[in-house]
Amino acid sequence: MKIFDVTPDFATEDIKNTKKFSLVKANEILGWLELHEGVEKWIVIDDLDLHNELIFQHQIKTNQTVGLTKQDIEKAEKMLLA
Repeated sequence: MKIFDVTPDFATEDIKNTKKFSLVKANEILGWLELHEGVEKWIVIDDLDLHNELIFQHQIKTNQTVGLTKQDIEKAEKMLLA
């Protein structure tokens, strides 16, 4: 697997200390999308509730105990190929 890019880091020291990254992840993703205007299809794979309706529409929410499943991958493929 090759990592293409990463989102900007908007986490404050308080967020890092409390590990409440879900509070900034949506903004980090939206910030990345703003920097890459040509992106037409995208998904977010995460086990956290990211507190954003736009992100929710593009999210494959995994089970934190189980991890990424075959069903998650199939859903991601459908979202990206639609």
